[in-house]
Amino acid sequence: MKAALLSFTLLVAFSISVKAQENKPEILMEPNTWEFEKFPLPPSFATAIAYKGFEELRFAPGMFKKDAHDYFTYVFVAQIDSSVVISQEDVKNYLVNYYKGLCAITAKDRNLVIDTSKINATVYRQKKSMANFITYDALVNLFGVFADGAPVTLNMEVSVIENCTC
Repeated sequence: MKAALLSFTLLVAFSISVKAQENKPEILMEPNTWEFEKFPLPPSFATAIAYKGFEELRFAPGMFKKDAHDYFTYVFVAQIDSSVVISQEDVKNYLVNYYKGLCAITAKDRNLVIDTSKINATVYRQKKSMANFITYDALVNLFGVFADGAPVTLNMEVSVIENCTC
């Protein structure tokens, strides 16, 4: 079984298969003008995430510029190396653990003071979901640690795709 999460401002994809940890895109081929990054799962900043595999990210040109129209906009794929079922609660826990870790380490590196206990996620299943393609709406409250540390809310559409051939 393969699973994937994707969103409007953020794409989170879980798909199952073992792949080499190279620094070139395997899944996120587009938008190819956006900056690309890849790292192993669990990420070093969020070791509470139990999944093993890798993540690919592409950052919009204004991702790190608070006044840009595409501030904090990026695409994010997590490929998991083993067969698991991803539930609504798993999506929520992944997002909370990911952003608590990311915000904590980045705030520390930038000498920002934030309260990671205020980082949370709300995940709702959309009615249009299908058996092998479940879609959620998610809101994640976090901090803009790439800019000034001010609160930020990510509005996301997240899909879990089984048997993905990503």
